[in-house]
Amino acid sequence: MARPGNPKEKILATAARLFYEQGYNATGINQVLEEAGVAKASLYSHFGSKDELGLAYLQEARAQWFAAIMDMVDKKTLPAERLLAAFDFLERQLPQQQFKGCRFINMLAEIGDNQPAMQQQVLEHKRKLRRYLQQLLTAIPGQTDPSLADTVYLLFEGAIVESKVYKDTWPVKAAKKTVKRLIATT
Repeated sequence: MARPGNPKEKILATAARLFYEQGYNATGINQVLEEAGVAKASLYSHFGSKDELGLAYLQEARAQWFAAIMDMVDKKTLPAERLLAAFDFLERQLPQQQFKGCRFINMLAEIGDNQPAMQQQVLEHKRKLRRYLQQLLTAIPGQTDPSLADTVYLLFEGAIVESKVYKDTWPVKAAKKTVKRLIATT
């Protein structure tokens, strides 16, 4: 693990904050370097380019996001509670992030088809999330329907988007309530 104050970590942390707060395209390298308090040579020696920094941002964001959701889910022992805890995670996280939405979808909206490596990172995050929610669902006795797993995933993703639109957690609460009904009736 890098020491606090390490130029690479400073650049990545600053870029992560700025990319999420103001957008990837609106964030210039000079702003990242100035706010990180590091020289331009540090960027190029550690990342090579803004695109490489964007790629590192997505990789780090995925690692941090999954560590946080798994930490919350792992505090529950019953399988149904573990699945519902994923929605509790959103209900807690989204207001903390001022309802800015999903880092991955936000990035995808900005890069379009121009950055295949970043697109791949977004896709990998979503695939991993889909698999994770499926694992949580199928751990519940009697829950083996793959279409139900996809429904849970889509409710989860939809809750993130609608929470951004409304700047409120009611979509997460509604999605969780729906999932609770679905797993109780199947």
